[in-house]
Amino acid sequence: MEMNASARLKQRVRERLREIGRLKNEPLLLIVILAIIIFTCYFVVFPVWKLVSLSRIRDYSILFTTPRWVRALMNSLYMMFVSTISCTLIAFAFAYTITRLNVPLKRFFRFITLLPIVSPPFIVALSYILLFGVQGIITKQFLGLKTDIYGRFGLWVVQSITFFPYAFSVIYGVISKVSVNLEYAAYNIGASRWKVFKDVLWPLCRPGIAGGALMAAIQVLTDFGNPLVIGGDLALLPTEAYMQVAGWYDMKTAAILAVMLLLPSIAVFLIQRFWVGRRSYVTVTGKEVSLNPYPPHPVVKWGLFSFCCLVSLFIVLVYGTLFYGSFAKAIGYNWNITLSNYSYVWDKIFQIWNSIKYSALSAFCAAFLGMILAYIVHKKQVGINPILDLLALIPSAVPGMFLGLSYVIAFNSPPVKLTNTGFIMVLALMFWNLPACYSSSVAGIQQIGNSVEDAALNLGANSFRGFRDVMLPLLQIPFLSGFVLSFLRSVTCLSVIVFIYAPSTAVGTVSILGLVSYGQWGAAAAFTVVLITIAFAVLYSTEFFMKKRGVDFTL
Repeated sequence: MEMNASARLKQRVRERLREIGRLKNEPLLLIVILAIIIFTCYFVVFPVWKLVSLSRIRDYSILFTTPRWVRALMNSLYMMFVSTISCTLIAFAFAYTITRLNVPLKRFFRFITLLPIVSPPFIVALSYILLFGVQGIITKQFLGLKTDIYGRFGLWVVQSITFFPYAFSVIYGVISKVSVNLEYAAYNIGASRWKVFKDVLWPLCRPGIAGGALMAAIQVLTDFGNPLVIGGDLALLPTEAYMQVAGWYDMKTAAILAVMLLLPSIAVFLIQRFWVGRRSYVTVTGKEVSLNPYPPHPVVKWGLFSFCCLVSLFIVLVYGTLFYGSFAKAIGYNWNITLSNYSYVWDKIFQIWNSIKYSALSAFCAAFLGMILAYIVHKKQVGINPILDLLALIPSAVPGMFLGLSYVIAFNSPPVKLTNTGFIMVLALMFWNLPACYSSSVAGIQQIGNSVEDAALNLGANSFRGFRDVMLPLLQIPFLSGFVLSFLRSVTCLSVIVFIYAPSTAVGTVSILGLVSYGQWGAAAAFTVVLITIAFAVLYSTEFFMKKRGVDFTL
């Protein structure tokens, strides 16, 4: 057995070496691969290593001797656990309702799942304060109560609403691919509705639910804006690291806290990569007759519909309050209409322009690099495909705040000094979005048969020409999906750029955070409304443009 395993390993190594050797026949492909490896390692692996190596192993003992930081670690893990559960439950309810139930408002529910994604991640916290805070519209104006909504409970509610769409995107994709015919087969042999759900639908959806939960867990664990706005005195790793830099400029301690944030993020990434990533969602192969979903029990149907309506109503209330507050003279005290808040936004128009500029540049670069990597990994046998695949996905294991802080450490001095430039903003956002763009391109490439490109190669075209003339036109939709998603994430991002921006490169989310910190909620709301409007304008303009060309484009 050992000899066979050893022989198989040697054969695999020889095959890999032969594949690498064949690259000498395609020098351009070899140059592109080497450039990608060097570029990615220098701007992802190198900064992470610089930040991790900033402290020695014995320095990490302060984490266990400083009670506040011990609490920060425990609080971060606790919030990740409870918020992930609620995010997953809400996401499953929405996904099941949209894909399996014959109820009204399904398009509206789909819109609701997009709204938190195209807004700054901490803005739900701001609206939550406006509604339920000490001067809240509901708590004070209507109920006459004085409540403290800061802390664990408030943060749990806000994170559940903010991050359930990330779990929804995974769960929805899986449930929509589960064949309804399998459920009908179970019903035909006498299974009850509960039995069909428990023994047929749930096992097939379980890998997707696990994937959605892990996606939400990473977002919650690395959340920075919401704890800063509504966490109160609740110590969490991201906010503690931020205060070490912003308050004390103690980069060493901040690095230690950031590394402790990195470790569980990597653990979640590895679980998602090697467990969920290996599960297959294929249930039926070949052509089948599409049937309408079997109607569930009326209590289940209208119960889920009512739940989705309540969550949607809360989200509409949150964003409606934000929109109305953007015109208020003094939120909580004077709700008379004024345009002065938008005058402030106009005075800071260069920050809006920076948001659009850096987001568009980084999104284009991330989508292009992700498409090339997906093409090489899944269409070319170059001997190092797993390494390239890992390089494309590993930024998803690096928290946004950790990535930004690592850029400050790595590129703050010669030979490559990038701090206080727009280039560092574009690079950080680009690599932060690379995994999403890569995954989008992989999904598109897997739908293209090998024979399409093989026909061009058999006629004498090299890899470059086959990619340019055959693959590139077919990958327009995945490229555009990656670009739009990256733009939406970047224009509302805070965690990645909070450490690397300069006065000349400040963006809208930085202003929003500063305005919230100083209690200028009306101006913060106006800034947010402008950013959300830009995000939706890009999204719907893209959909309109693609429909004009006869292509059904949905994010």
